[in-house]
Amino acid sequence: MRWHLCRATAIRNDEGNVTSWVGAAVDIHDHKTKEQVKDEFISIASHELKTPLTTAKAYIELVKLNMEKTKNGNLLYIQKAGESINRLNDLIGELLDVNKIKSGKLDLRISKFDFNEMISSSIEGIQLITPDHKIILTGAVKEWVTADRERLQQVFLNLLTNAVKYSPNTDKVFVNIVQENSEVKVSVIDSGIGILKENISKIFTMYYREEGRALQFQGLGIGLSISHEIIQRHKGKIWVDSEVDKGSTFSFTFPI
Repeated sequence: MRWHLCRATAIRNDEGNVTSWVGAAVDIHDHKTKEQVKDEFISIASHELKTPLTTAKAYIELVKLNMEKTKNGNLLYIQKAGESINRLNDLIGELLDVNKIKSGKLDLRISKFDFNEMISSSIEGIQLITPDHKIILTGAVKEWVTADRERLQQVFLNLLTNAVKYSPNTDKVFVNIVQENSEVKVSVIDSGIGILKENISKIFTMYYREEGRALQFQGLGIGLSISHEIIQRHKGKIWVDSEVDKGSTFSFTFPI
């Protein structure tokens, strides 16, 4: 068995009837094999990194508690180290999620929860580490929702942190929540750098990053693709409206 990429297009006459086909079959077996090896490596490496990272995080928390008790003036440095550990932990989590998506094992843990509280606590956490931006929340859901709280929070945090990151010259990010009949709609609005029109259709593709901006802004290019998968599994939709130098509005909906 070998992997092939097959494409075909129909040739039609003046009446619109198909008279013939033109096609191509390209052997992509080596490419697929290398891709599988890469995915296996990412999965193993991510799992192996989890254990020492968890240990490092625990030790940093202990040092932080001790420094808080003694009112050590170097507390700021240990807090920064903790933030870096958390960021690395998030990156490893995203890599593991990519592997779960490709193997079809990104499962949902459905429960009933207070969506408004989840949004508020998420905003509060991001606001603490981004004092240069004011996050303004409007709207609310009228009842509890039935969904995967952790995964929806992951989507929302990804959109919110992106809005802050890609708005270096503005100081406000807006979050709007609307309950429309049996659906919840969440929009994250910024006035940042925006996305080129021709790239909007690619923005949710795995590992995609806009050319010319990858060096300026850090990231792996997988957060939005994971968010897309999570929302799809909730039978919802996610999309973006954007204009260069005017900002972006990322929105998603899901059944309540």
